[in-house]
Amino acid sequence: MSEQAFKQLSEQVDMLSYAERIRLLDKIVKTLHSPVKTHKREASDFNAAFGLWKDRDISVEGIRTKAWERF
Repeated sequence: MSEQAFKQLSEQVDMLSYAERIRLLDKIVKTLHSPVKTHKREASDFNAAFGLWKDRDISVEGIRTKAWERF
């Protein structure tokens, strides 16, 4: 929040009565304690990856050899 916006908000709160300030504070506290609603992640299709490397010659040693060639 910018300093100017905070100053304007502070001035508005200063104009509130004591009872209004208490209600505002109560609403802020309730808002902070309420859980945030989040959207569920779309389920990834884990099974779609099966067969991706089918019929390919892949070994740990081959990966290491290719990795060391880069250095």
